[in-house]
Amino acid sequence: MVGLKGAQRLRRSLSQICLHVLLFGLLTPLPGDGQDPQWGSRTFEPVRAAIHVHSSYSTGDESLREIAEQARANGLAVLILTDDDLLEVSYGLPPWSRLLRVTQSEEALFTDNRLEAYLDEIRQLDASFEDLVIIDGVESAPYYTWDVDWAQRRWTVRGWNKHLLAIGLDSADAYRGLPVLGGDGMWLPQDGSAVLRMLWPVLGLFYALWLGRRMHGTVLRLLVASICLLFLLDGSLGDFRVARFDANVDTGPQPYQAWIDAVAAADGLSFWAHPEAALTIPAHSVAGIVEVHSQTPAHAGDLLATQGYTGFAALYADNVTATEPGREWDQTLIEYLQGRRARPSWGMGEIDYHRQERGAELHDIQTVLFVEERSRQGVLEALTHGRAYAVRGGDEALQLQRFVATTVVGEAVAGQQVSTAGKPWTVSAVIDKANGTTEVVDLRLVRGTAQGQVEVVARLSGSTPLHVEHVETRLPQDEQCYFRLLVTSRTSILTSNPIFLRGTD
Repeated sequence: MVGLKGAQRLRRSLSQICLHVLLFGLLTPLPGDGQDPQWGSRTFEPVRAAIHVHSSYSTGDESLREIAEQARANGLAVLILTDDDLLEVSYGLPPWSRLLRVTQSEEALFTDNRLEAYLDEIRQLDASFEDLVIIDGVESAPYYTWDVDWAQRRWTVRGWNKHLLAIGLDSADAYRGLPVLGGDGMWLPQDGSAVLRMLWPVLGLFYALWLGRRMHGTVLRLLVASICLLFLLDGSLGDFRVARFDANVDTGPQPYQAWIDAVAAADGLSFWAHPEAALTIPAHSVAGIVEVHSQTPAHAGDLLATQGYTGFAALYADNVTATEPGREWDQTLIEYLQGRRARPSWGMGEIDYHRQERGAELHDIQTVLFVEERSRQGVLEALTHGRAYAVRGGDEALQLQRFVATTVVGEAVAGQQVSTAGKPWTVSAVIDKANGTTEVVDLRLVRGTAQGQVEVVARLSGSTPLHVEHVETRLPQDEQCYFRLLVTSRTSILTSNPIFLRGTD
């Protein structure tokens, strides 16, 4: 469980998101025919990916090679490794927050040049495992804040379990440059203001040691000298640089947005990890003097509060509600239709793997990508454009044999858009079991419009393989809508990315 992993880390560190068209819908379950996957007129190959994987470079138990061998044995074609970049929590007492600072940390990628070795080994394994595409990434906890109650001697760190994944930067400098509290990227670029920050305490010392000798007494001058020295020492510890954000001041979503922007600037992909994983750790006593707490509430609202990220974990080992009709994911998709977002947010399956154990095997939660070529570039391109679905269930997983919107103009699959040319169109899907067995599934087809309407336009239960067709008649000129699937069975959950349609005459 994500929360447990976060709790374990913090204990160590602190001690540790068409108009409702003229309807209507025709829903027809058809018998299965056992065909291979069909994804529109273009040819895409489905490949199974494990995303968010930890190794012994940070909090995982196994080596990268051992994980790659497991991936191969479990029929995976893509492995996206995301070890922790920095596992560090620190508290600095203002105004000398660098000088008077307590820091606890554990080994991660930014420790002892592990990052370079990590990236080198990933490149080597990607080259040697010809049947696997292995891609680099990191997991970041960019920001947290401290809430201090001096009267109760209670320190609370908030937001430490808000994590994001950066994928495909392939550069140690780029990863290190991400704005993470405690990392090299947390500092603003140096400019002439550093001299000014040094100047006033130097002037204060000049006054205390010489100019003020005839005007003020020794005690006052020693006090001024001591304060100026403290500011000089504190500034020197950070080379008189200014941090982008301060853990003692809650700046809302800004630090996370800065991190997302930095990943985009480095041509990487960014995903919100486990956005509904709340974390509350019981009080931890420090030398019997103060109590330290940690609180991170569920934070799916950050999907709406931030922009420009590639996607989020639509399935992971926790209860997920952000994908339910009308919730945060649909709200972000509606904002995209309304022109308030530059891109849709895509859903992916997040395994958050640390070790081989029952209920948390490497292939239990997958992202099935539809790639034009089985390569690093092909995988990153499919992730970027949302040609994917997320599925949970391991050996019992459902699979999406077909999910296509067909109009007189052409066809579109998940992550694509097609125009209607003023004619009726069909959304069709085929749900099956990856292992070929039969199971009853519950299917919901969700439609969202630019007017903010979200509804389940088709609901069906039936046995796999299940064929579904949903027909609609008209979408007004320049209106847009989308369709996505939610499918559940006794043993598996499947969540698709949306298909977009635009009304044209």
